[in-house]
Amino acid sequence: MKTLKALFVEDESLLRTLFEDSFSVSKEDFPGIEFSMDTVSDFTSAINYLETDQAPDVVILDLRLPSGKGMADETPEKEYGFEILKRIKEDVKFSKTPVIVFTNLADRETEHRAYALGADSFLIKSKVVPHELMSAVIKTVKEITEK
Repeated sequence: MKTLKALFVEDESLLRTLFEDSFSVSKEDFPGIEFSMDTVSDFTSAINYLETDQAPDVVILDLRLPSGKGMADETPEKEYGFEILKRIKEDVKFSKTPVIVFTNLADRETEHRAYALGADSFLIKSKVVPHELMSAVIKTVKEITEK
């Protein structure tokens, strides 16, 4: 059985819970693959996670994230997600780690920028159900590892 370790960077707790639960109960839909998911909810936590040398098989990355510096009225900014993506792709340890951008920012400029920074896939949250996200994760990891 192959264990697929995902890092899910998402600030909305309801979405984190929904997708974590979906990943844990989907064994019959994806035979031979077991999912392990770590989650973080902000820029600082994501950077700290990556600095621990924990190498996930795939990163699912929201773009609009808070900084994580404890500002109660902070508005999530897409620049934090782009900075995480940039750091992953520039770091030798993680440069080949597939990154699926998972956002509700559906404009072409955002999508083009994500791909230019190295995203392997770009999904719109409001158009994807958990099962489709898991299928995209598996497909993306297979494509990267088969190259």
